[in-house]
Formats: sequence, C-alpha cells, structure tokens
Amino acid sequence: MKQAVTPTKPGAAVAVTAIALGVDMFLYGSIVPLLPDLPAVHGSPFIAGALFAVYAVALLGATPFIGVWVDRSGPRAPMLAGLVGLAAATVLFAASIDVAGATGLTLLLLARAAQGVAAAASWTSGLALIAATHEPARRGKVMGFALSAVGAGILLGPAVSGVLTDAFGPHAPFLVIAALAAADAVARVVLIRGTTTADVRTPYRVVMRGPHLGLLIALTATGAAAIAFPEPVLPLHLDGLGIGTTGIGLAFAAAALGGSLAAPIAGMITDRVGASRVAGIGAAVTAVGFLLSGRDSTFWSVTGLVVVGFGAQFVLAPTLVLIGALAEHTRPAAYGAAYAIYNLAYTGGLAVAPLLAGSTASALGVSRTTVVAGALAAVVAVVMFTRRQRVSGEPAAEAPRVEA
Repeated sequence: MKQAVTPTKPGAAVAVTAIALGVDMFLYGSIVPLLPDLPAVHGSPFIAGALFAVYAVALLGATPFIGVWVDRSGPRAPMLAGLVGLAAATVLFAASIDVAGATGLTLLLLARAAQGVAAAASWTSGLALIAATHEPARRGKVMGFALSAVGAGILLGPAVSGVLTDAFGPHAPFLVIAALAAADAVARVVLIRGTTTADVRTPYRVVMRGPHLGLLIALTATGAAAIAFPEPVLPLHLDGLGIGTTGIGLAFAAAALGGSLAAPIAGMITDRVGASRVAGIGAAVTAVGFLLSGRDSTFWSVTGLVVVGFGAQFVLAPTLVLIGALAEHTRPAAYGAAYAIYNLAYTGGLAVAPLLAGSTASALGVSRTTVVAGALAAVVAVVMFTRRQRVSGEPAAEAPRVEA
C-alpha cells in the first residue's frame, strides 16, 4: 500500500463530492424548462429524449476508464480532469441555446456528451472518495447526504433556469452555471488531497462476483429510469397546459425537493426493513406518480411529477448500502470499480428511459406513455415485495484477495 502524505479529511471528501454532484445536476436540470422553446428541439419529444440519452451514453462510455483510473491513482486526478468536461459543457450549452437546425442540435448533443464525461469523473471518483475516507458504519449516512446534494442540484437547476430565462433571456442561467463551476473547481483543487491507493487493481470480473450484484444493478437502473423518464416529455406536456417556462422549472424543482427529502429517510430505514422492501415501496409510489403525471390537469400532472421524484429515491437509496458491500468484497477494497459498476447501471437507466419516453410519446401521446410507465413501475413493485428479504450489505464469506 502507498500512503498519501496528506490524506483527504472525511468532511472534505463529503463536501467536495456533494458540491461536484450538485453542480453537475444543476447543469443537467437547467435545460429542462428550456426544452419547449429550444429552436433545435422544435417541440419534438424524440429529440428531447435524445438530448437526455446522449448524456447517459457519454457517461456510460467514460465510466469504466474512470473506475480503473481511480483504483490506480486515487480519486483526485480524475476529479480534477472532470473540470475540463464541465467547462466545455457550459460553453457549448450557452452557445447553442438560440441556434436552430442541425447546427444547434449538434452543439446541444456535444454539450450533453461533454457533461456526461465530466459526470463520469465526478460520480465515480467522488463516491469512491467518500467510501475510502469513512468507516462502513457511517458510509450510508454520508452518502445519503451526497444524494441530497444531487437532489438540491436538480431542485435548483430547473427553478433558477426557468425564472432567469423569463426575466433575462435563455442565456442568463449559464452565468450562474459558470459561477457554480468556478466554485466547484476551487473545492476540488483545495479540498481533495490524497487517499490510500493499492499497488494492484482488482479486475472488474472479481468485483462482480460480490454480494447482491443483480439487486444493485436492477435497483440502480430502475431508480435512474424513473427520474429520467419524465424529463423529455413532461416539459412539453406542461407547456401545452400553459404554465410557461417558470412554471415548468418550479414543477421539476418541486419533484427534486421531494426526492431530496426522501433520500435520507429511505437510507435510514433500509438497514431495518431490507433493500427489497424499501425499493418495493418506492416503485409502488412511483407507479402512482406516473399515472397522475399524464393527466390533462396542471395540478394533478405536477403532483404526479413530485410523487415520482419521491418514489424514485426510495428505489435508489438501498443501492448506497449495497455498493459498499460490493466494493469490500475484495482485498484491497475496489471502490473505483464498484462505483464504476454503479454508474454503469445508473446511466443505463438514464440512457434508455428518455429514448423510450420520447419515442412512445411521439407514437401514443403523453397520457398513454405515463400509463405505460406506471404499469412498468407497478411490476417492479410486485417483484420487490415478493422477493425473499436478505440483509442489505451482507458480507461475503471470504473476501477474495488480489495479489500483486
């Protein structure tokens, strides 16, 4: 083992990760209220879905390489490198907002791809940093805090973007994003010092033999899909109901607030009632939310969106316990590889759901699309409730040791 001279403090690890994930989600959510008026989107649910999917595809492609990098060098270098992608995404978004046609769409897709690469660095290395600097007994709580920061970013992104766009024009939100990106850069440079790194890297095939891998991947992908599914279609639906850019931003902000409140609650009760049962509750709540969100009523549509945001976090929260057990299944613990697997599952949900939502809405309309989503969530709930309950984070009988 190689011990860093000045290791990152646990509090600093949580702070810098929370800031990084919050800024990423702020940028991710800022485009939501702008979708109906973007010239390059031209009111197409399919194009809107593609914009969200390309973020996930880029994240998906970059994550395995980031995971290897984290396990070899520690989280600091990958997190600093992620700043380049964040800066590129901010500039490209600002340049593409009022550009129509193929040029505008190309710029938007490039911006989303750059943000996806930056997110791969932030999520994989940030969560690995928290895991490496905290004892297992405290890890669930502090990672719940990190997820709350994600919720705060999604909460503020659409709300601030909608208000600023109506007041000052569509370029105004990106001045705020630039300031947040600068603060994120300072936090990463100043707060991240070093962590203990291993002389050898645990192969992904060894990590994937760890406990509860199937449950981890299923819950992660399902929770991410539930969050991503409304994003390309409900802004267009709500715009048709006449609530405007500010209203759309506030509606998605309310959904994010519900998710932010749900995450720590779900995290605390997972150890008591089991991952499957908590996820089943979340899937059932999400199903109800989807059924409400497609109705031709502003009140019920917004209410449904908020309920989906709340339920999705109950599906996701148990994964933060399961991922620690997966990482510590080997010796040395493979945090980078484990969180890379988590990100792959998460981005798989993010990639599929917007394309499915956009294409289904183009063919069937928004109301029927949300009924389909509700039915799928209900099936997940039934599967989770009937699954045999096991202890979350159950340790392996004997952790495989990787030799140098």
